[in-house]
Amino acid sequence: MSESGAFFPMSVKKFMEKGIASLTEEEKMSTLHYLENAYHQEPCNEEIVHRLIQFYNQTNKTKKAQEIGQNFLTMNGYNKEILGELSVTFMQEDNMDTYFTLVRHYMEEEKQEDTKEVTNNVIPFPKQFVPRKDIRDFASWQTAEQLEFLQEARFLEIDDFLPAFKMFLADESFSPFVQSMIFELMQEKEVNEEIEVRKIDKHGIFNPSEVPMLAENAFATELFAGLADKLEHSNPSLLEQIIGIIQQHLFMLYPFEFEPKEVDVWVNAYFKWANSMYGDLSLISDAVNQAAVEEAISIIEELEIRQQNYFI
Repeated sequence: MSESGAFFPMSVKKFMEKGIASLTEEEKMSTLHYLENAYHQEPCNEEIVHRLIQFYNQTNKTKKAQEIGQNFLTMNGYNKEILGELSVTFMQEDNMDTYFTLVRHYMEEEKQEDTKEVTNNVIPFPKQFVPRKDIRDFASWQTAEQLEFLQEARFLEIDDFLPAFKMFLADESFSPFVQSMIFELMQEKEVNEEIEVRKIDKHGIFNPSEVPMLAENAFATELFAGLADKLEHSNPSLLEQIIGIIQQHLFMLYPFEFEPKEVDVWVNAYFKWANSMYGDLSLISDAVNQAAVEEAISIIEELEIRQQNYFI
C-alpha cells in the first residue's frame, strides 16, 4: 500500500524501483494494464497519475503522458510531482517552451492564492525584475521554481545570480538537469571564467565561453549519424526512440561527455541496450570491443536510474 492509498502489484513496484528496462514484456503489459485501469477508476490520484505518466515517458508515448498530466493539473491545480514528470515529457517532444509556460501559469496561480491582491492605477515602467525569493536560497527552491527562474533569466543580466549558480553547480546532490540548464545559461551570457562542476560522480573545471554548446557537440553528431546509418531504413521507430534517450543522457551529463569517446562502442551499446527491452541481444557490429560495449551499457543503465531519481 502506498502513501496515497494505491495498492501496487509486484510488476508495478519493480517498475517504480528499477525502471522500464527491468521488466519483461509480460510485466510491461501487466504494469500498463494495471496503471491504466487504476487511472480510469481514480483520475485524481496523484501517485497513479505520476506513475502512468512515467510509464508512458519511458515507452515513448509522450502524447498520452502529456494528455493525462495536463488533465490532472486542470482538475487539481498545481502539483510539483506531476509538473516534474511532465518536464520529461516535454523534453522528449523538444517542446520545453510549452512546459515553461505551464509552470509559470501554475506558479502564478499558486502565488495568487497565497497573497492578497492589491490594485492601483500606478503602472511602474520600466519594471525591474525581482525574483520571488532570495536568489541566495536558489538551491532550496522547488525544481519548478528553479526552471521558471532560469527561463526568465535568459532575458536578464545574471552577474548578481552567479554566486548562487556556482554553488549549485559545485554540489552533485542537486538535479543534474537543472545544473545543465544553468551551465547553458552561462554559455548564452558568455560567462568567461573557470567554473567548478560536480555531477553524477564526475568533477571538472569548465569555462562556459570555451565549451561548445550541446547542440554543436561533434561526438553526439557522429553518434546520431552512426545510429541513423544502421537504423534509418530498417527500424526508424527504434532510431527515434534511441536518439530521444541519448539526448536526455547527454543533457544530464553536460558539460561532461561520454567516455570512452569511441563512437562505434556507444552506437552498439545503445542499440543492444534498447533492443534488450524486446528480448533481442544482438549487436550492430561484431568487430567492436565487446567488453567496452558492456561497460557502456552499464553506464547507460546507471544514467537511466539517475534520470528517474533526479529529473525534475
